[in-house]
Parts: sequence; structure tokens; C-alpha cells
Amino acid sequence: MGSAPRGLVEASGAVVAFPPPKARPFEGARQLDHLSRQLEPLGPPVVVFNASHSGSRLLAQMLQRLGVFMGHDLNESRDSLPIFDLVRYLVEAHAPDFQPLLQHGDPDLPARVRAAFQAHVGSRAVGRWGWKLPETANVMPVISRLFPDAHYIHLVRDGRDVAFSPFVAPKAPFWRKIYFNSDTITSWRGLAMTQRAYRARGHLFNAARWVNSVTLGRAYGAMMGERYLEISYEAVVANPDAALAQLAAFLGIDAPLAPFERDEVRTHSVGKWRHAPPHAVAEVRPILEPTLAAFGYCWQAENNPLASRGGALRGWLNRLALEGRVSAGPGAKPRGLGGLFRVRDRR
Repeated sequence: MGSAPRGLVEASGAVVAFPPPKARPFEGARQLDHLSRQLEPLGPPVVVFNASHSGSRLLAQMLQRLGVFMGHDLNESRDSLPIFDLVRYLVEAHAPDFQPLLQHGDPDLPARVRAAFQAHVGSRAVGRWGWKLPETANVMPVISRLFPDAHYIHLVRDGRDVAFSPFVAPKAPFWRKIYFNSDTITSWRGLAMTQRAYRARGHLFNAARWVNSVTLGRAYGAMMGERYLEISYEAVVANPDAALAQLAAFLGIDAPLAPFERDEVRTHSVGKWRHAPPHAVAEVRPILEPTLAAFGYCWQAENNPLASRGGALRGWLNRLALEGRVSAGPGAKPRGLGGLFRVRDRR
């Protein structure tokens, strides 16, 4: 005699049925799907993300040239401030493991989502729209659930240039997660999460942040299939008209006939890492090199540690000048040019 079918047990000589175990509902996933339906009238957005200081302001200008509305409340870098508030909340409360959010939901999230996109879009009529914000990459599991048909553009810049672009120190929990995916980390490579350590070794911190950002961006982007475009900043600067045509084709928009204004393109920012002190460049190499190769960047032989002392001195002076522009703290918000964050208040 064969065994009883699954879901049945034998009791007192009789076979009786018992109900299958109830699957635990994913309340959070249903919450996000409900929010997605509420956002449907907006249409699918165009989402631009990158490691900060990757030149994405130029990309935002190109999208605006194509007729894509990029938001009402923007900083000088054309990052969306309302969406930054939402992303900051998501990173602090849920990143990098979004599984608990998908399982249990978040009672505060619906109001925050509605407020962020209402402030970003305002009363504008429905049309092609989107936003630019570097840290969007850190919350892609939520954004992709809210906008299942969105298009994603990942701008990648040479990590060496990003490493030598002053940014905000990983002091606050939010920025620690952006750099290292953890808000409990207190030191890295013997360096504390302090402003003093960042001023002394900011290029190392920035290199780690670039690696984390581009790795997350490509991993999440690959899951979006044909709705994901990866484009290099160097290619955009070298031929902005070709880049504009590529963006138009990706979004199904007619490219403008007039060429892109060349005065909006900062060619001098490409390869600025070559002016950094040779010893500092050597320090970032083991952090950056494996990922640089994965993104098609090769270490240039011209960056020899025996480079001229004059170049080293210029790089050192440049770093001193740049470091004076950096400030950070719990009140840091995206306000400066090129994604530079400044403190709004010091309460």
C-alpha cells in the first residue's frame, strides 16, 4: 500500500486531511504595489543615478533638452531635493537589506512617498519626467517596485577623478551607508568616520564610495533589462551630440536637430586625477583597480610614482584648496555645485 498523499495524516486507522500551512503575507510588497498604482498617472519616470561627482548635471541638462521634466525643487547640481529626503529616509530606515520592508511594510512610507513626488512634480501636466539623484542607486529595490516601467540611466565616471573630488565625510549614519552599506561601522583601514580622517584621507574614502556606488548601480540596473542604460561621463564629454542621440534613442524621443552647446561641457574635468600627488594616487589604486577594469578603465602608465615634483606640488595645492570647501554633519543637504554637500544649519 502506498503512502498517504501529502497533506494527509493517519489517525486511529483513518486518513484525515489537515489544511496546508498559511503562507506569510508580504504586507510590505503589497503596500509598495498599492503606492505604485497611486503613482501610475505620473507615467514611468527617467531615473538618473551615479556616484556623486560623476558629472551628472550635464546629463540632466541633456534630458531637459530632450523635453524631460526633471523636477521643481532642485539644487545647483540639479538633484531633486524632495526625492533626496525620501531616499535619505529609505537608506537610514531600511538599506541595504530591504527584505524586512517587503515583508512587514512601513507605516510612515506611504505619506513620505506621496509627499516627495507631489513636491517634485507639483501641478505640472503629465508628460515625460524624471529625476537625478546619485543616491537613488542605494534604494533601487523600492524605486523599481514603485515604478515598474521606469527607465534607468547610470552615469559612470573614472573612479580616479571621483576619488580626488572632495565630498562629505561619512560621519552621519546616512553617509556611512552610502560609503560602506553600514551605519554601525566606526573605522575602515584604521581610519575613523570623522571629519579629521576624511580631510587627511578623503581620496581613500571617496574611492571606496565610488566602488560601492557603481557596483550597486550595475547590479540593480542589470535586473532592469532593456530599461537600463550605462553611459560613461568621458564619452558624454568627448561627443555630447552623440550622447544626446543615444539618450533620445534609449527613451524613444526624437533627438534635437541643433547641436548641444559646447560651453556647457567641462572637458578640463576629465583626467584631473593626474594632477594629484603620486603617493595619493598609489594609495587609491588597490581600492579602485579591480572595479575600474570591470568598467573599462585602464590604469595609465603615465601616472608613474616618479612623476615630476612640479605636478605633485600642483596636486597638493589643489587638494588643499578643495578641502576647504567641504563641510558635513547631521544637517548636510545637497546644495553645492557638482553634488557638493554643505551644512544648512548647525543646531
